[in-house]
Amino acid sequence: MNQFTVREHHGILTTVAMLRYSADHYGDHVALRIFRDGRYLTVSYRELAEKVDRFAAGLMRIGVQPNDKVSILGENRPEWAIAYLAVHRAGATCVPLDSLLKAAEFRHIIVDAGVQRVVVSSRFIADILEVREAAGAPTTIISMDDERRDDVLLMSELMEGLLPETWPNVTLDDLAALIYTSGTTGQSKGVMLSQRNIMADTAFSSQVILFGPGDNFLSVLPLHHTFECTGGFLVPLYGGASITYARSLKSRDIIDDIRNTGATIMLGVPLLFEKMMQGIQRKLAQAPIAKRAIIGALFGIEKLGRKSGLALGGTLFHSLREKAGMLSLRMLISGGAALPPHVAEWFNSLGFMLFQGYGLTETSPVTNVDRPGMLVPASVGPPIPGVELRIDRPGPDGHGEICVRGPVVMTGYYQNEEATRAAIDPEGWFHTGDIGILGDDGRLFISGRMKNVIVTTAGKNVYPEEVEHHINQSPYVLESLVYGRPLPDTTSEEVHAMVVPNYEYFDEQGTLRGSSYTTEEIEQVVLREVNLAVSRIADYKRPKTFEIRQEEFEKTSTKKIKRFLYKQREIPVDGRTAGKAKAVKVG
Repeated sequence: MNQFTVREHHGILTTVAMLRYSADHYGDHVALRIFRDGRYLTVSYRELAEKVDRFAAGLMRIGVQPNDKVSILGENRPEWAIAYLAVHRAGATCVPLDSLLKAAEFRHIIVDAGVQRVVVSSRFIADILEVREAAGAPTTIISMDDERRDDVLLMSELMEGLLPETWPNVTLDDLAALIYTSGTTGQSKGVMLSQRNIMADTAFSSQVILFGPGDNFLSVLPLHHTFECTGGFLVPLYGGASITYARSLKSRDIIDDIRNTGATIMLGVPLLFEKMMQGIQRKLAQAPIAKRAIIGALFGIEKLGRKSGLALGGTLFHSLREKAGMLSLRMLISGGAALPPHVAEWFNSLGFMLFQGYGLTETSPVTNVDRPGMLVPASVGPPIPGVELRIDRPGPDGHGEICVRGPVVMTGYYQNEEATRAAIDPEGWFHTGDIGILGDDGRLFISGRMKNVIVTTAGKNVYPEEVEHHINQSPYVLESLVYGRPLPDTTSEEVHAMVVPNYEYFDEQGTLRGSSYTTEEIEQVVLREVNLAVSRIADYKRPKTFEIRQEEFEKTSTKKIKRFLYKQREIPVDGRTAGKAKAVKVG
């Protein structure tokens, strides 16, 4: 072991072998838990392995072959977990679908990946039926729920048959998951993650997070998200912990689940932790003056203690954590976006351990995470074991592109060799497109992004070129530029668009109707066209505000917009809307 690990792992196993190991070692211990029909239902490790075998057998009976692609679409629930592991047991590849996408986006992924079977919760069946009607795929829809519908199979019925005499041989080199991320050309790219990629990340992550059968992970982030799938699903199963699926994202429900199940560990995005902090702070602000003075004094004592190397928060704020319903929580892990340092400091002052991590879908995803006893809020910590980092082409200040190498790096982009070669160099280094610097002790500090990706407050990645692709389809739009506008007092951004109307087209249409378009009418038409265009993509990708620009953007000799000339402009703030963009005319 090195100075950054807390234990050795017990092997890089396939998901199939991992589940068998955990079922043998943790048997009757609770693996999965969910609040349903007024009570918590549980699935033990032994029961989980049996259900996975039975559903995998059902998949094989309906024709699923090794290397087939099977999509999963639904809320966080035991059925999602069972389906994921069963697809692997049958030798096939999982293609998780983001529930926030629209039917047209589901269609692109299903067609591009060649998915013929989708395991889906009842609330999304209509979307998948719409995809099948338009694209002829998937041929088979399997419902996680027992609501019988025409042309839809039931997961429960597929689990009733006999088990096969032989199972497919699943190896570490097999393709485990095909994860689609938003692309830069208007279409998403499929990230190919092998069993070795995902389970190496699982094993290495287990070495730096001290947990075991006595821990209970509260699963809040969506399971299609690689961060949750690896860190909040496979890692706990690898180490024998329990997983409780949060009943909703409402703060009240999350606190109830923590209190009622004794949850000890939770993964989240910065927005979640910021809202939890703000909720507690609001309650404290309503306390009597004397109590607020006492709490303020305790914060002062805790800060002095920290300077002396003493961790006093756990003792000083025991009562506060208990009243907040969070007494059982001991470890919080933030990922998906940059965590404001003051949020980490506040939670750590209360006696929690709030770690920040870093990684990308292409790295399975975790590459870095903070460690107990060496927390630095501005850092994402040192790399996990088995992962190499280097800074490519560092400047005089040491900042450069972050590059990653190791078994966690994807095998490539699906059916896109050009993009794969651009991302992974001949020596196996994956170029992240992010800018950072390595400290003398190996900690990584993120300083910015080379790529144009916009990170929302919920940790969602939005690629501006994809949004621009949709906006630019309108004949009334000449060109557009989408970028992230920094939100005050956060490290996150909201999506903002600049749109140049196609004035020649407006002139043509004005001639046809017999009167020229006024400035106000142009704004109204562009507003309508932008809202129509973005209605076809997920809500989190849509511009919250936009402005109309009269002149074309300045471009390079290859006709690419010089984004850097516009991203730092001061943007008017009166165009904020709740869901739809509003035209904001700037001079």
